[in-house]
Amino acid sequence: MALTITKESGIYEVNGELNSQNMNSLKNYFDTIIEHSAYIKLSLNKIIGMDGAGVKFISSLYKKTVESNKVFFIVDLNDKDLVQLFKKENIFTY
Repeated sequence: MALTITKESGIYEVNGELNSQNMNSLKNYFDTIIEHSAYIKLSLNKIIGMDGAGVKFISSLYKKTVESNKVFFIVDLNDKDLVQLFKKENIFTY
């Protein structure tokens, strides 16, 4: 399944598999968003798979957004395994 991103009500919904094969296009997409937005609100509820590169990408997106003095949200993250992976990358501190 191809990776798609939709935006609704200010939330970017990532659909599909997040992996090393689609990192470059995803990085380019969000680099532009960071430049022109005050925040990134991201939903990963429609992710069907994520490899280590995907986790590292989300981590780097978070860090780049914060370093740009912007706000980064991951909304409605219901997958406990993903939450644990993000905690290891210091995205979540709770």
